[in-house]
Amino acid sequence: MLVLGLCSLGWAAYRHFDGAITRVNWDIEGARPAGAAGEQNILLLGDDSRAGTNGEYGAVDGVRSDTTIIVHFARDGSVTLLSFPRDMLVPVVPSTRAAAQDGRAKLTEVLQLADVPGLVTTLESLTGLKIDHTISINLAGFRTMTDAVGGITVCVTPLPDGSTRNLHDTMSGWNGHLGENRLNGEQALAFVRTRYALGDERLRVLRQQQFLAKLLTTATSAGVLSNPAKITALLGAVGGALRVDKGLDQTAMLTLSKRASGLGAGGVRFVTVPTRVALPADGAVDGLGTVPPHGAVLVADQAGLAQVLAPLRPAGDARPAAATPAPAASTSDTSPGVAVDPAGITVAAVRNASGRTGLAAATVDVLRSLGFTGPMTTATMNGQALTEIHYPPGQQGAARTLATRLPGGLPVEDPAQTGNGLVVVLGTAFAGLTAASGPGAAAGPAGAGATAGATSPTGAAAAIASSSAAGTGTAGTGTVATGAGAPGTPTPLPADTSCTP
Repeated sequence: MLVLGLCSLGWAAYRHFDGAITRVNWDIEGARPAGAAGEQNILLLGDDSRAGTNGEYGAVDGVRSDTTIIVHFARDGSVTLLSFPRDMLVPVVPSTRAAAQDGRAKLTEVLQLADVPGLVTTLESLTGLKIDHTISINLAGFRTMTDAVGGITVCVTPLPDGSTRNLHDTMSGWNGHLGENRLNGEQALAFVRTRYALGDERLRVLRQQQFLAKLLTTATSAGVLSNPAKITALLGAVGGALRVDKGLDQTAMLTLSKRASGLGAGGVRFVTVPTRVALPADGAVDGLGTVPPHGAVLVADQAGLAQVLAPLRPAGDARPAAATPAPAASTSDTSPGVAVDPAGITVAAVRNASGRTGLAAATVDVLRSLGFTGPMTTATMNGQALTEIHYPPGQQGAARTLATRLPGGLPVEDPAQTGNGLVVVLGTAFAGLTAASGPGAAAGPAGAGATAGATSPTGAAAAIASSSAAGTGTAGTGTVATGAGAPGTPTPLPADTSCTP
């Protein structure tokens, strides 16, 4: 679907392509954000329509978005692709199209509830970005497009916990192996649609970003562009599967193509919308982020989202990042920037969401050896990538102190905690804890003393605890997992997605 903007097309080939696409009159109603001269935002949708698949992927009720990306063409010529997790809970705009009384829905459901115009207004309300055009492709088109470029090679690493359950997914049909995998269209579709074997929607986003980076490299390579048969097949595949808005006419599409034709994969930056598992303050009824009637959801990290969007918004749109509430005064705590004696910090519970048996109990042993106190009851919960330290209002300093001893721990203010202490959730990216762990100390088995979790960080863990960028190593900003810091503030970690779980 990005080949449109990244292939330098001859006029005859372009006319052939343009005649094959479907234009739809998606009228966008209501007040909309202001645009910026010389900049454009294109909404790219990969939907789960089974049209053209001859029943190979079963039947679904309605159409949902599998992939939602806003492509930002900046005035300076750079391009940023902003990916949205499909399980992100968002207010539907207009709210009258929402099925739930709270007016919210998972992002993937908005397309079915409010069609493309409602998804556009929902995303514009969320981001403050004016979406100029929309391009949509279905499952059959994605599969055929991949075959048209001769297939794509992707790279797979173990999951952050070291397991390889991500190599097989019966729901999507994905079967692969560690290292490089050469995929045809059907296998590529299974790769980017895998959910259950990954256990975290944000890992799925990393897969999609890796695939897009490889697709861009392949589609703009000399081998494809110099081969008339491949060009014809590519244009036929993309054109027949695309739906675009009526405003994206021949002239607009050619202008967009020319603007992007000089870009390679290295000129494209991938960014993931910062999210976290829903908390009781968000309406969650359990530790899994379940918000009735929506199920398990992710919610936007407002401060992180503001940071991501700031360079993409028009000049002069100075929307501040969401403020972090100042901690309430407490005689048992110090200011957020001052360390607290571990002996004065109560840890109420340690929950194991990593999938590694015994990690919670081992972590408790090390925390006690480091001087932390409290009941530290242990429990197991479904997996999540993040390691979080939930703290009651007024205990930010305590949470920050614990975060310095718990590598990768993200302090999260949780009003549902009523002063009984901190609750630690160990995510899949948690590499382990030693008695020597502390500011500047390495996690994992190195060092003396008791060890919690002997599994060292893998390449996959590094990929998850990073921003998402094109396979060339272009730095991005993301919060698939974040390091210790102020609550709600993502840690930008440059990396690439050339190999992902």
